This record gives sequence, structure tokens and C-alpha cells, in this order.
Amino acid sequence: MYTSFKGVLFVPRQKSVFFLFPLINVNLFPSTTKPLQIFEERYIQMIQDAMANKTAIALCFVPEGSHEIQPIAGYGHPQIIETRPDGTLLIFINCIGKAHLDLQNLKSIDPYIVAEGQIIDEDLAVEDKCQEMYVKLSHVLVRWIKQHVPNMAQQEIFMRSLIGPREVVSAFSAYLVSDYDLQYELIQIHSLTNQIQFLYRLLESGELTNK
Repeated sequence: MYTSFKGVLFVPRQKSVFFLFPLINVNLFPSTTKPLQIFEERYIQMIQDAMANKTAIALCFVPEGSHEIQPIAGYGHPQIIETRPDGTLLIFINCIGKAHLDLQNLKSIDPYIVAEGQIIDEDLAVEDKCQEMYVKLSHVLVRWIKQHVPNMAQQEIFMRSLIGPREVVSAFSAYLVSDYDLQYELIQIHSLTNQIQFLYRLLESGELTNK
């Protein structure tokens, strides 16, 4: 079954169950890693349950000034980096994909939200017409890394992680697009070619305040 979302066609691959972590002005892009401090007891339990049950966590964008969870979210499995004496956690979530969440039929809301979602099959092909745009975006991203990551070893690690167009586009979206609503627009685009075109228009318009 083919589904259209905001004019973009994508193919749901399969359904899965997700633990939902709604956060204001936070988006999670595929192939990026998000560090998170976990303080609330219900979310500490969610992290522990996710690891015990091998359930993915969907990091859900909530616009500032709103309580409305948005349905397209990046998801991944949590890794606990530090457990503090007071029980709070530092975790990493490495995004392995995107899901279209069924927010109308939640499976649970207590102590945390559980929902089904359809894993989104993205079109990762880069059309020839976008190759020059992609190269330009890549150069801008590398320049940003050299300017904003002072440690040379960390620069090398970061740049080695950019193994292909998906990684470059996701990193560019996460770090150089400072407007969170624009980030969410990018999350909703499931074609790499269309994402490159979107980012290139932002770059040319001067709307990237983080470049």
C-alpha cells in the first residue's frame, strides 16, 4: 500500500511497536546519534524496558509552544553511557530509521506512551541532477566541522562517519539547519534527492544560520 504524506510518496515497509519519547524542538535524523540526559522516572523506566525488551524508541518532535506530538519520527535503540548515583542516565540513541506513528490508536500512555508505527522505506538514490548540489553541501558540512569541532581527533571521527549521501544529508540537517520546524519538514521528506534539493535551496537563500 502506498501512502502520501505532505505530497511525498513513500512505501511503508512493516509495522513495529515503539516507545515514544516526545521532546520539544528535537528531531532525530537517520545515521545520527543524539545524546540525552534522562531525569524523569517514567523515562528512566522506559529506557530500561526498551533495553530489556529490545524495543526501539521513537524520538518525537513537539513544536515549541505546543503539546502536539508529530507523527514522523526517527527511532533507534538506547545505549546507556552513564548511570549516576541518583539514578539519572546519560544515553545515546543512534537513529536507524524513520517511522510513521499511529497516534490515533495508542497502545499505552502510562507510565509512558507506546504506539505502533510503520517503518518508512526511504528512497536513498541521488539523481544526477543533484550531484553538484550534493558536492556543495558536502563541502559546506566539512567546513562547518573544521570550524566548530576544535579537537582534531574528533574532527577525523566525525568526517569518517560521513560514509555516503545519507550520512552527509542527515548530519547537515541536524547541525546546520537551526530552525527546528524546518528540520521537521526535512524529516517528512523520504527521498534523498528531494532532501538535497531542499537543503540546497536553504543554503542559496541564506537561511542557514549555522553555516
